[in-house]
Amino acid sequence: MLIRHINSRDVIYIQYNTSNNWFSQLPNQNWLCVLVSDDRDRNYLDEGISKIINNSVCCLCCVGKQCELVNDLADEEIAFREVNVDKPYLPDHDIMTTWHADFEEGVWFSVIAAYHKEVDIRTVVILDMTSGQRIAEIQNALDKAEHDK
Repeated sequence: MLIRHINSRDVIYIQYNTSNNWFSQLPNQNWLCVLVSDDRDRNYLDEGISKIINNSVCCLCCVGKQCELVNDLADEEIAFREVNVDKPYLPDHDIMTTWHADFEEGVWFSVIAAYHKEVDIRTVVILDMTSGQRIAEIQNALDKAEHDK
C-alpha cells in the first residue's frame, strides 16, 4: 500500500505476515527496504531477508530493537550467496546494508539520504515485522522526514 511520496520516492508499507503472500507486494527493481523488527525469531528474519534479496533490493536499512542482528544476518546471506558453488540469486548490483539504532534517523536516512551508485532508488518499502506495533512510530518518522526534505 502506497502511504507517501517523499523526496521523489514512493513509500510503501507492507506488514509481514506468514499467513499471506506479503512478498508478492515487493517491487523487483529500483527499491530500498526498511526492515523494522523488534523480536522476531531467526527463521522469520531469514525468510524476509531471502525474499528481499530475491527481489533485487539495492539497499537494506534495518531499524528496531533487532537492527544490528538483522543487518548481520543480511550481510551473512549476501556473503553466502557470493561464494556458494550453486550461485543462488544475487542482483547484478551490490546490496548496501545499514542499521540504525535511532528509529527516526533510520527512516529519514532511507527516505531522504540513501543513495546507490548503480541504482536509482524510486521506491522505499517499509517491511514491518512487528505485527503493526510500530506503525505510529513509522508514521511519525515519515512525517518528520517529509517535513525535513
